[in-house]
Amino acid sequence: MHHTVILAFVALFGASQIFAAEPHIHTSRTSQKILPLPKSDDVFHFIVFGDRTGGPAEGIKVLAQAVEDSNLLDPDLVMTVGDLVQGYNQTDAWIKQMEEFHATMSKLKMPWFPVAGNHDIYWRRSPTNSEPRPPRKHEANYEKHFGPLWYWFEHKNTGFLVLFSDEGHPDGRVRSFNDREQQQISREQMSWIAAELEKMRRLKHIFVFLHHPFWWGECYPANNWDDVHKLLAKNGNVRAVLAGHIHQMRYDGERDGIGYYALATTGGSLTEGMEYEYFGLLHHFNVVTVRDSGFSMATIPVGGVIDPRQFTPARLAEVEAARYLLHEFLSPPISLRPDGSAAATCQVAVSNACALPIDVTLLAKTDSSWVTAPDHRHAKIESGQRKVFEFGLIREATQTLDGYAAPEFELRFDVLTPDARLAMPNRTRRVRTTPLPPGDSWPVATTNGFFAFDGKAACLEIEREQVPRLDGPFTVEAWVKPASTNDGGLVSNLRVGGFGLHIAGTPQFSVQTDARGVDSRRREIEPAIVAKAKSKLPIDQWSHLAGVYDGRRITLYVNGREAASTNATGVRLDSDKSLYIAARPNGAFNVHNFSYPTAFWNGALDEVRVSRGARYRESFKPATDLAADPSTIFLLSNDQHFGPFVPAVGDSVHATIKGAPKLMLSER
Repeated sequence: MHHTVILAFVALFGASQIFAAEPHIHTSRTSQKILPLPKSDDVFHFIVFGDRTGGPAEGIKVLAQAVEDSNLLDPDLVMTVGDLVQGYNQTDAWIKQMEEFHATMSKLKMPWFPVAGNHDIYWRRSPTNSEPRPPRKHEANYEKHFGPLWYWFEHKNTGFLVLFSDEGHPDGRVRSFNDREQQQISREQMSWIAAELEKMRRLKHIFVFLHHPFWWGECYPANNWDDVHKLLAKNGNVRAVLAGHIHQMRYDGERDGIGYYALATTGGSLTEGMEYEYFGLLHHFNVVTVRDSGFSMATIPVGGVIDPRQFTPARLAEVEAARYLLHEFLSPPISLRPDGSAAATCQVAVSNACALPIDVTLLAKTDSSWVTAPDHRHAKIESGQRKVFEFGLIREATQTLDGYAAPEFELRFDVLTPDARLAMPNRTRRVRTTPLPPGDSWPVATTNGFFAFDGKAACLEIEREQVPRLDGPFTVEAWVKPASTNDGGLVSNLRVGGFGLHIAGTPQFSVQTDARGVDSRRREIEPAIVAKAKSKLPIDQWSHLAGVYDGRRITLYVNGREAASTNATGVRLDSDKSLYIAARPNGAFNVHNFSYPTAFWNGALDEVRVSRGARYRESFKPATDLAADPSTIFLLSNDQHFGPFVPAVGDSVHATIKGAPKLMLSER
């Protein structure tokens, strides 16, 4: 039948009514993409590809290799589990990625069938050449170029049922699988599933495919998979459910005779440095053999065959333990004297939460100004055990703090599995330092100064352990002088909790919304509450910015006048990041949630003060030189520094210089 004629039938009668007298795709969706069905035979094999997205550009080569391997194995058909394109973009970029994927998959000698994942559907606006937001994101693009969002087909008395797990919310909010209300199979799709399963009762076997493993309650706490499972179990012929998304192999056993499997990737991202078959972190595809009596499944990576059922939750707990294993410092920060000398005993602990023993080397790394005894220690640590290593550290007087660098300790360890020694990525931590002032306090500055920042790598950091918790109204303020129109952070520890003064075109004051239940490794973070000014700051001119949270609203003041204000009840004010001056902290969780600066500020900063309470409730005249009082948490007057340390007024807090900001004489 000619393609245009088929499309006409789709428009008039719906896709589920085409080819009534022969096997065909079954769907309640209309789509311009007609999916070819495989030839019929007896016992057969099919292959399942994992996620393609999130990895480097070379991942398409991994997919190409999987296509080549599949052709050698010659199955009847190939299935996917979603995330075919990188997505999260506009139509032009999406089309290019779709064409790249199709070009690679077109080399298969057998039919292949798509599953829609979040990367395939989620639309995100481009900062340049923005297009109007499509009403249903990339659903129309997907159904035009890949096929229906949900469907089923029959092959050799076996049904292949494809579901859609990223339907979004009916109210049109931004799609996010981390939104509990979007972790659902819709009523529309549920009704379709129930009706189509009735038609499939005559089949010997059914295999189900979707992108998100909704049955995993810890990851999808608001899922309605129990309702779906009841439909599948009631049919009596559903053998297995296969999903992707988590980029790690997982087998959750059988439930009512239905096996639940999650695939890792076929060209997608993996946890860097931990790409081991043992942990289920690998590029692979699954081969399924279907017989009248049942089915068998094997995982094929490069160089072997793996039983996917070994990747139980208990095995994955070992992965988590190894992934997040990190040494901790039991001893207090090093006390650094004004002459640059120091003497300390550093105690470093390593706890083995893995179910397997680990072989550990802890290496002290210092510059030539330090003497360390010993320079490394080694031990085998059994499961559940903790080992404390002790190092002596001595630094001779240098008569200056210039060039000071704190010692680092590098953890190197191997996981000792029954079959192999698996080397984990090295982890390095720097010992904290407390600079001691001469006498009772640092000398009073004789000149007024400020720091100029290059917008590339220069900033000041106040480690999160130094910043007292803010649990009520507060005020943050600073004098700023832009050197360009570039955006950047001014005073910020904003991520999970925290606050920030930023430049994003115009000045803005942000406070993180209440997200105390968020697991920052797995969940998206709720958006911050933002008060944003309408006007830009003048270049090469000093301006005073103040952000105030009074318990009910946040208000941004520019040069003493209210520039923006918005409601902000229920905010969370404690942060999981360092506080940066002239930058903002990394916005995403990195393996151990270390803080690092980004969004560097190009300009000058002076008189940075954070206070408890709402200092300003109406227009005011900003003081040229801010003062410390009982409400002050810290005040960086930025008049002087001692080596890499910038002491705050009152000596309770100090900032550490990152990069090479310049201390300049103040002209204010």
